[in-house]
Amino acid sequence: MAKDVSFLGLNRPEYPPLRELFMSELAWSIYRASGERSERRPGFAGYAYRELSSKKVKDFEFTLPVESSDKHDQLRSFILGIREARSDEDAKRIVDILLFELEAPYSNKALRTAATPLGLQTALLQDLRGITGKNNPANLALILEQMYALGGGKASMASQWASAMTEAQGGGMPGWIDEFYAQVLPSNLADVVLSIGSLGPSHRVEDLRTPTWLSNLEGNPFKWLATSWDRLCDSGWIDSMPRRRWTDWAACVARTGLACGYMFEMHLYRRLGAALISDEDPDDVVRQLLNDGKRLFSWDDQVPRSAADVGPVVTQLASAGSACMKLIHDLVSDEGLDFPAMCEFDDDPNGLVAWLAAARAARGGVPDLQGKVARALAAKKAGPANNTWEMIRYSLLSRASDGEQDLYGVLRSAGRYTWVEPGQEWLVTVSSLQAERPGQLSRLTDLGASLSALGIDASQRTIVSRLESYGLARSSHDADDALEIMPGF
Repeated sequence: MAKDVSFLGLNRPEYPPLRELFMSELAWSIYRASGERSERRPGFAGYAYRELSSKKVKDFEFTLPVESSDKHDQLRSFILGIREARSDEDAKRIVDILLFELEAPYSNKALRTAATPLGLQTALLQDLRGITGKNNPANLALILEQMYALGGGKASMASQWASAMTEAQGGGMPGWIDEFYAQVLPSNLADVVLSIGSLGPSHRVEDLRTPTWLSNLEGNPFKWLATSWDRLCDSGWIDSMPRRRWTDWAACVARTGLACGYMFEMHLYRRLGAALISDEDPDDVVRQLLNDGKRLFSWDDQVPRSAADVGPVVTQLASAGSACMKLIHDLVSDEGLDFPAMCEFDDDPNGLVAWLAAARAARGGVPDLQGKVARALAAKKAGPANNTWEMIRYSLLSRASDGEQDLYGVLRSAGRYTWVEPGQEWLVTVSSLQAERPGQLSRLTDLGASLSALGIDASQRTIVSRLESYGLARSSHDADDALEIMPGF
């Protein structure tokens, strides 16, 4: 096995064009781990819900049942059988409406569409290969699992999601609609559903990094991701809200965790890379970089957009962070330097400090280290940095799709400026998941801690103002950190 030269053991990112792919790829990852590969027949391009391009393509399977197909007839017969329609024409109309409603929003540049993953079956109606058309896209499910493990998650993200799906009591969606959508799945994928249903709850991903020093940090984006995901999947939320809303919350947690996780990783590389050529005390370096990691972005609604612009922050993190990452990887991989790998310090509660001290001890054998670090810190956005930049920016950016507003973004952009302005539903999701279960109150101090873990330094007056305008603040803002927050459900 190749030596792990990375800080956190994260695969390199590639932005998924549709948020529905988070759940779809987690579902498919369970099946792929079983050893069955029938959905990957030679030349097979992947699954998508509907084709939008006028160009004819080969080897894609589109899962939207078309009129006059056997599957469409089956769905029409189902509607007639449960007496939701009085005639065959009424049944056809109901089928078409339900299939249309299942399709997720998409941009005007999309080539293929996805279905909303309301359950196991509908999550399988697309995959990353089918939506992107790439033979070997980034392993999105594995990246999610890597970050979830870094945060100390209970089992795996896929198992938590599959358990929530299989154990749902129907509170979030009428039973006949759930049964209808289950029948949309192509018949040749029935065994995939059975496999996921039986293996999903026990699904594990082996050999993931879990550094002790990271688990000891009070707040970080990985811990936020794992805690929020476990609460969303474990604590009855799925039966306490409409299923489509629960699915939106799940995508919100995944996209926010991914973006902020990579921001944190890039921040580590950039600051520790710079520290290689300084003589500042390692404890002080690490203490300061961890504190600064809690305020990568500033959020204050009263600050002008020009002063609140975080676009350069994202660009610098991606460009300098990626360049420092490559430099450190090259140093570790050079057998003639005996430069330490971060994984050697995973079991050390003070691993960052210990690594920096060891790296400085080995720097004497590195030619022109000062120049290499200076060039890395001044690097422009190119190559792998572009993918990291896209993952961070587009995962956080509010992006309208097919006329629908994105309420789950963190950033907004207009002209040359990009600033922090979370969508209403993003704040509802993040604040609600401070509570362990539906109906429980949380506190402003808990929300502030989560925002800091995500790298957002938020003005208290801004948070309180938003919570009050959304009807989520229970007590007067005079209570400061003791203000209670009502959950969305």
